[in-house]
Amino acid sequence: MKKTIQERYKLKWFELFLAPALILYTIFWAVPILSTLSFSFTNWSGITPLSQADFVGLKNFKQMTTDPIFIQSLKNNFQYGIVMVLVVPPLSFMIAYLLDTHVPFKKFFGVLAYIPAILPSVVVMLLWRWILNAQYGLVNTLLRAAGLDKFAIGWLSNVETALWAVTFVSIWKTIPVYMILALAGLQQIPVEYKEAAIIDGANEWQRIIHVIIPSMRGVFYTIFTLIIIDVFRVFELVYIMTEGGPGYYSTEMLLTYMYKTSFSSYMAGYGSAIAATTIIIVLFITALNMKLSAKYDEE
Repeated sequence: MKKTIQERYKLKWFELFLAPALILYTIFWAVPILSTLSFSFTNWSGITPLSQADFVGLKNFKQMTTDPIFIQSLKNNFQYGIVMVLVVPPLSFMIAYLLDTHVPFKKFFGVLAYIPAILPSVVVMLLWRWILNAQYGLVNTLLRAAGLDKFAIGWLSNVETALWAVTFVSIWKTIPVYMILALAGLQQIPVEYKEAAIIDGANEWQRIIHVIIPSMRGVFYTIFTLIIIDVFRVFELVYIMTEGGPGYYSTEMLLTYMYKTSFSSYMAGYGSAIAATTIIIVLFITALNMKLSAKYDEE
């Protein structure tokens, strides 16, 4: 009697579908990336047949070095990213720690704290556009009611505050996601470690610094990596709230500029070059973060 494939290789049923699934997954992410890379070397408009596009080599990438809008977008992305990396991980950890150790009704407040993450992004952005509106927004209404009229400014229409306002909204929506990761990491720490620290006379702050945070090192590396990826994926937040303005592209990001270049200016080749550059930046920073984390683990 002929043996089936499953019997011959002693495979479990789900393993029979694993390889095809991985192949399909690879195709779905590899094909768009490779297509983007190939388009970046052309002057394709995006609306004409690809056969009419000419190969221009590195011209698009060279153009980026002298493109003031691209340079401004890159600066905005890095400013936004630095704030996100410095603020989100510690706040996520602090909220998770309070939920895990000091807050009663943990499940109720945990669900409450997670609500910003599960709200549709478009709803969140439109809500915050109303809250931050210069004329009738909630923030300025409260400021005027408190007699602080001089602080009632156009948060999203002011060049000096627009990027900070967008970053604040992103922090508000992002923290719950990483709070859940931090909470899961806290709950994986063996109780014996905490008890041993208490027996040794360590206070709460010392337990956090010397026991809890070192035990969650892997979780923090994951959080940092995911934040870095999210920083360079930011699109709808900016596009809905400010469309890259006000002023001289004060909140423009790499992906919003790529979108406008490709679909409004009909320069898909140049837009693909911006997208390819973004991918390279993300891969470089992620690889550097992973290398540093691996080196720290070895030590």
